[in-house]
Amino acid sequence: MGSLHAAVWAMAPALALSLLWVLTPPPQRPWAARPAHRRAVASRPGALDVARMVERLAAVISAGSGLRRAWSAVAGSLPEGELAALARAVAAGGDPRRVATGHLRGSPALSSLGAALAVCERTGAPTAGVLQGLAVALRDLHDASLARRTAFAGPRSTARILLVLPLAGLGLGMLLGGDPLRLLASSGAGNLLLGLGLVLTAAGWWWMRRLISRADPPVTGRVDPSVVLELIAGALESGLPLARAMEAVAESLTPGPDAEALARAASSLRSGVPAPVAAAALPEEFEALGQSAVLAELAGADLARALRSAAQDARRGRARAAEERAARLAVRLVLPTGLTLLPAFVVLGIIPTVMSLLGGALTLTGP
Repeated sequence: MGSLHAAVWAMAPALALSLLWVLTPPPQRPWAARPAHRRAVASRPGALDVARMVERLAAVISAGSGLRRAWSAVAGSLPEGELAALARAVAAGGDPRRVATGHLRGSPALSSLGAALAVCERTGAPTAGVLQGLAVALRDLHDASLARRTAFAGPRSTARILLVLPLAGLGLGMLLGGDPLRLLASSGAGNLLLGLGLVLTAAGWWWMRRLISRADPPVTGRVDPSVVLELIAGALESGLPLARAMEAVAESLTPGPDAEALARAASSLRSGVPAPVAAAALPEEFEALGQSAVLAELAGADLARALRSAAQDARRGRARAAEERAARLAVRLVLPTGLTLLPAFVVLGIIPTVMSLLGGALTLTGP
């Protein structure tokens, strides 16, 4: 019994950590959407807070204030914290993307704000109108983020609980009066079962993690494609042709694949390539740009208005897309459960328990 107690105490930390891991929610990025009650506890600004700040900025500019004066007014209206410090730094002439500190650094919302201000400066687009449209877009993206988190909460929790299933098998065996721990630790057959169970559990963990990361990729600091469409629409409303509008937006974005793709498409337009053909070379997320260009060419529709409508549709479809991906993920999690975790449960819990209960009837348990 002494060795059994020692084994139990040796397993206790692992069991406690596993239970803590199951009960603790997964970490989120600093700029991810937060429920209201959590924002009240921790004054970490999120995407919705940035959207509210942008709305205030647009309102002050609409009243006739210059950009720097508007930033100063917004800074004075905000509670002391990261957003107020950001507003003061931008009022002094800084770029929001460069002067951001703490939890705001790398935020997609601030990347969008910096790009919007740069587009207005390069194209002469009405700053208040562009910022108001950006605030609406950020609110839509915030709502879509909440819907995505809600949709994936169930599959993520299910995966975390299932990963503890093999350890639960050991506990079940002990409750049934068996001695699976001693068998796993003191016999050749037990060592083989232990190794196989650990391999199956690790494989299940890797498989589930891969499925979840594919279905729900992590948030990055990239400006959302729907916001890019909004910025192109704002540049078009300033009187620029499509090629120059796309070029201005590309120059305003943080260097990356999206900026490079827009710059190439703008160059193609300048060389005489039709807009639908040039837009077809863009990433899939910008498919609406080509469709809107076709609509504008064939029917004479307002391209800026068509782009704004397409951007709104894209954002509103995020919640439905997240629900569909979460539903597919819940079905796909059955495979790693059935092929790795349930076998690990049997190997680590059921078989050692049966062998230990049979005792002398089986010689595989060793001395």
